[in-house]
This record gives sequence, C-alpha cells and structure tokens, in this order.
Amino acid sequence: MIAIALILGLFFALTAEIIPCGPLYALLHPDFVALLLIYWAISSNSELSFTIVWLIGLFQDMVLGDMLGAQAIAGVIMIYLLYTSLGRVRRLPSWEQLFFIFLLLLTHRLLVWLWQAWAGFITWHFSLLLGPLIGALLWPLFTLVLDSLRHALRPRHT
Repeated sequence: MIAIALILGLFFALTAEIIPCGPLYALLHPDFVALLLIYWAISSNSELSFTIVWLIGLFQDMVLGDMLGAQAIAGVIMIYLLYTSLGRVRRLPSWEQLFFIFLLLLTHRLLVWLWQAWAGFITWHFSLLLGPLIGALLWPLFTLVLDSLRHALRPRHT
C-alpha cells in the first residue's frame, strides 16, 4: 500500500510541476517531487533507495524536458544528505525542521541549476531561491496531506 501512496503522490507532484499557470508560478513554485522524496525518506525509515530516487529523477527530467540527469543527481545527493542526519531531523522542533527542509530544497535547486548552467541552458536569478523557501513553508501542510493519504491507504486488519 505504501507503493500505491508513493505512486499517487508522484503523479500529483509531477502534475503540480507541469501545470501551465504562467510565469509567476514557474518562478515561485516549489519542487513538489523533491518535497515528496524528502517526506518519504523521513517517514519510511530509510526504505527509499537511491535507485528509486534516481529513477524518479530521470522520469522527472523527461516529463519536464530538463537536461537528462539533473533532477536525478540532485535528488540522490539531497536524499543522501538527509540520510546522514535523519535521526536528528526527526527530533528537531518544527521551525528547525522547516529550516533543514529549506536547506535540502535549496541544495536540490542549486544542484539542478549547476547541472543546467554547466550545459549552458540557464542563467542565475535570485528567484531561484524563492521556490525552496515556499516549499519549506508548505512543508507542514504537505506532510499533513501525505500522512492522511498514507493512513487512508493503510490496510485495515479485521
């Protein structure tokens, strides 16, 4: 059932990534797939493998039309950084956890930007920092929705 929740979450996260809502949304929206990966890494007790993260990143690259490998590499590095301090992150107060989520999302965004800048596809703009900030601020709502979905899909023993 957890796999179904992950697939449903991935579907909605990718849909939120590609919704054509104009240039302001493109500048301000957080990386919902990265938020989903962080959530599952924290809530699944390190069961989210780097291979799954890599494949999700490659799929996201294909869906978004990004340079192949940008989201995959950034996702694997982001989850690795999370796994190195997973025990501490779970024990953090909520405002410190928001700051940590912001740093993870910022790392992800900067790694994707570096990958694309290296290929000559993108230039720097400070609006690149707004998506991770908005993602961190949405983290409590995001976890609430995903926790509800996960508990609704949990098998009930009778």
